Amino acid sequence: MYRISPRAIYLGLLTIGIAVLATGWLTLGSVAAEPDTRWVEGVVGDPAMQVNPLLAAPGSADADLVALVFNGLMRIDGDGTPLPDLVEHWEVTPDGKTYTFVLRSDVSWHDGHPFGVADVAFTIGLLQDPAFSGVPSLAAQWQAVDPFVIDEHTILLRIPDPTADFVSRLTVGILPSHLLGDVTATTLAETKFNRAPVGTGPFRLTSLNSDRAVLERNSSYHRGAPSIEEVELRFYSSAPQQIDGLEQGEIDAALRGEQSTDRERKLLASREDLESVQLTRHAFTLLYINNQRMPLADVDLRRAIAASWDSTTLVARAGIRGIPGEGVLVPGSWMDRPGQGGAELPTADVAWAEAGAELDDEGRRVRDGMPLSFELLTNADPARIRLAEAIAVQLEAQGVAVSVTPLPAATLLARRLIPRDYELALFGWEVNVDPDPYLGWHTSQISEVGHNIAGFQDATADAIMEAARLTSDGGARRERYAAFEFRFVERAASVVVLYPTRLYVHPASLAGFEPGLLFQPSDRFQNIHQWDLAGPR
Repeated sequence: MYRISPRAIYLGLLTIGIAVLATGWLTLGSVAAEPDTRWVEGVVGDPAMQVNPLLAAPGSADADLVALVFNGLMRIDGDGTPLPDLVEHWEVTPDGKTYTFVLRSDVSWHDGHPFGVADVAFTIGLLQDPAFSGVPSLAAQWQAVDPFVIDEHTILLRIPDPTADFVSRLTVGILPSHLLGDVTATTLAETKFNRAPVGTGPFRLTSLNSDRAVLERNSSYHRGAPSIEEVELRFYSSAPQQIDGLEQGEIDAALRGEQSTDRERKLLASREDLESVQLTRHAFTLLYINNQRMPLADVDLRRAIAASWDSTTLVARAGIRGIPGEGVLVPGSWMDRPGQGGAELPTADVAWAEAGAELDDEGRRVRDGMPLSFELLTNADPARIRLAEAIAVQLEAQGVAVSVTPLPAATLLARRLIPRDYELALFGWEVNVDPDPYLGWHTSQISEVGHNIAGFQDATADAIMEAARLTSDGGARRERYAAFEFRFVERAASVVVLYPTRLYVHPASLAGFEPGLLFQPSDRFQNIHQWDLAGPR
């Protein structure tokens, strides 16, 4: 085993597979098909013409195309479980610091060139280059990784400290070194490759402009040739234009937003050829309670607030798509244990009594001689404001005065949440693919730049999170995060109000679709190679 720079690796292996290139090229032609099948979907957003896994912005039209064209070493299943993709199998040493990945030997790029370790090393090299100008958070995940080549199909990755989420980071698409060998991190964003990419994914891009992209199936796809022969993504600048496309029959699939509309309901009620499914985002909307500010530093008062509303009623009243909240583990995640883990709060009356807050003759909740009154901040989004107002109504029914203050999201974060200058705040939290809650709730994250904006501080919870990060054993992690969720609810660190969902409209004839969590919008395509349009369009 030896360590070598990624660029040296791919140069040394560049000629491997040349002898079989012509054979591989022959597999690219369209195979005589069963009845012609096309998938036509409308996407909100204009493509930046950066169909490159290192450059495409998360949630963008380009990211949708990347999901169809490229693969990573690992892939994420619908419940968040990391599974091998371009990897045949992998092992980790007992200390959790060294991972060995054996690559699949049956993978070819869309141009027929064989995939190999040179491509992995080249991609890592770009990510680790100080001049890399792509997604900063993506590069940050690779800065401390040391790559070592074992042989033509084996690479070893060493990290300085064990971290249970490492394999979940390995989903970034791999780039072809044989086509981009002369490209540097500085020039990556300017290469023509980004408009005409070559990947290993289930579809290959054949045309792209500002209006649409057309992709043909990769009949040599290593996870199985797709039944759908052609995918067309049509780009719309707004959600109303997207639903125009559905109504006019231009498209027959669309990922809609988190707010339901009358047009959607009427469309689905009138079209037997369309169906829809709710896809849960790997995120949640929280009522943050400032644990650092009196009187909310009192756990009994926080518990009383948490016990004072019904999430199901809140979601319905606000007109937001979502699943009523329970805890920090999103339903559908491999970490979630339905019906287990969460502590039970007392009834509102009991909780307020335990907090020493009684109703006076005017129906006000009084504690230490003072009526309870709080400001509830939220971002200036109509749906979020409606939800905040619904929370205020339910708290006011308990005698607590609540004033809702909407602010621009950037202002809310920079001036109020991060400095922890607030009492109550309704805001969202995007959960990473790995549901580790450390960044959001560990005591060490209480700082000017920390993510623990609730200021939650609990030694028991800290110990649970620390232990969960140090093991890659899924069962052990599940048990520990269930224990954390119990502690989170018991101490009323804050309150998870809902898990947002999005509506995916698709042809009624679709078979093989497996609804899973949306870590990114493009995750709806995670098993597109198994989709089949069984009925007439």
